[in-house]
Amino acid sequence: MDFADRPHAQRAVDPRPARTRAAIIAAIDRLGSADAEVTVAAIVAEAQVSRSSFYSQFRDLDDVGVQLMNELFRDIKRVDAELRRSHQALKATSTSLDMFLAESQRRRGLYTTVLGGNVSSDARRVIHEIVAQGVLASASHSAPRSVDPHIASTFVAAGLLAVFTDWLVAENPVSASQLRAQLIAVLPPWVTGSQTAADRV
Repeated sequence: MDFADRPHAQRAVDPRPARTRAAIIAAIDRLGSADAEVTVAAIVAEAQVSRSSFYSQFRDLDDVGVQLMNELFRDIKRVDAELRRSHQALKATSTSLDMFLAESQRRRGLYTTVLGGNVSSDARRVIHEIVAQGVLASASHSAPRSVDPHIASTFVAAGLLAVFTDWLVAENPVSASQLRAQLIAVLPPWVTGSQTAADRV
């Protein structure tokens, strides 16, 4: 067999970028657990990576928040859809909020900086779009015909992010379970599953 005819060996995937990204995320989590300020300088010091390594993975702190929120909402939309298909709208809402709250608590320092800090509004706009897409996925399952899902999802996402941001920056925030209960109480009935058949027309 000629050399040219031999099957080409696949080049092994370089594991270093994935390790670097994991180290950065782990550093953010440790800084959050220590209630330390989350900055690029603090992250690279905690992760023991160079600034160039950080910027090979993320453009800035905004980008970290956007990427992590995007990953979270991929999981939320999957879980929410499964529960709503099995007619468990209230459980879907509660589980989705719990996932969102857990992520916010786990990385409070990061999201306080991205959503409540003095950074550019681009990250907040993109995160709003991510949340709105998640709400839109729910709306497609349960919104009444009189409700425009796109308008509803934009409205609900804005309210959720405003409440979450206030909660993140509060000096004495209510517990996650209290906040979840309040959000369920004020969300539209078609989201939580408490509407009647007459509401769907």
